[in-house]
Amino acid sequence: MDILLIKAAALGDVLRTTTVARRLKRRYPESRITWVTARAALPLLEGNPDLERVLPLEDAPRLERRYDLVLSLEEDLACAGLARAACRGELVGVYEDDGLRYTPSSALYYGMSALNRDPDGSLTTADRLKAANRLTYAQLWLTILGLPHPGDPRELAPVLALSDAERRSAARAACWTGAKAKLSRAIALNPGAGARWPSKQLSPEAAARLAAALAALGRPVLLVGGPDEADRNRRIAEMAPGTVDAGTGRGLREFAGLLSWCCAVVTTDSLALHVATALRRPTVALIGPTSSAELDVFGLGAKLAAPGCDCFYRARCSRERSCLDSLDPTAVAAALAPWIH
Repeated sequence: MDILLIKAAALGDVLRTTTVARRLKRRYPESRITWVTARAALPLLEGNPDLERVLPLEDAPRLERRYDLVLSLEEDLACAGLARAACRGELVGVYEDDGLRYTPSSALYYGMSALNRDPDGSLTTADRLKAANRLTYAQLWLTILGLPHPGDPRELAPVLALSDAERRSAARAACWTGAKAKLSRAIALNPGAGARWPSKQLSPEAAARLAAALAALGRPVLLVGGPDEADRNRRIAEMAPGTVDAGTGRGLREFAGLLSWCCAVVTTDSLALHVATALRRPTVALIGPTSSAELDVFGLGAKLAAPGCDCFYRARCSRERSCLDSLDPTAVAAALAPWIH
């Protein structure tokens, strides 16, 4: 059985979709799975044992094979057109037909998306369905595909294949932060969420208060993030003495290697959440405007949702004090404590 999976963005979504590939491979062990993704996401799929090959989007038009099952997970015309052209059997997800459409089989997920607009152009029905949903991302797609739901939540965690050499290299690189000797005891704190979603990140002031609360647990706190957070993280470290700014210039695999050494991770809904859960690190997820139900820590940690957040899938918070900033730092530390002692 030949399977094509098209998922290109965002990086965190690519990584959490590896669960779907793993369950497909378990259900169809003789299958050959090809994944088409954005070039920036290729490092996240490197070495994945469930995939026969991984292609960047620009190479996809040269696919010489047609597929028995195409799983099309991008709301993008080029990807949707590729899905339809490459399919010789069943297509599940988004396809192109005078615009973007989704298959009835995938309505459980895409009925909650921007593709399900009401006649007046609004997303009232989609938002209502999303607010009512109680299934995780993995559970949604396993249900759509008719795949078994394993009893152990850890079996639904994302897949990220890091070598021992990559982990050692990440530890050596951490010497530059002064944290190498402390890495295995450190709590990684990722308070940012990239430039696209300001409402998903802690303010520098709230992040500094949280860093202090985590430090009170008796563990070093390592401040991590992506390139967009460099200036923010410097400010946070200045406001939270003793917090180690680990820098933000790492590649994806070096970033994952760094987190693999930490005893636990506290993070917003961002790539760091999916990396941490893939690496089986105890994780406390701080959730603001996105669906708490869809996110998972797979039996290792806790999810803390901002109380009364009404900024559902808005890029910017509508409150004077952001929803995430209303989370009590001591409550976050208390949620983490059982996982590090």
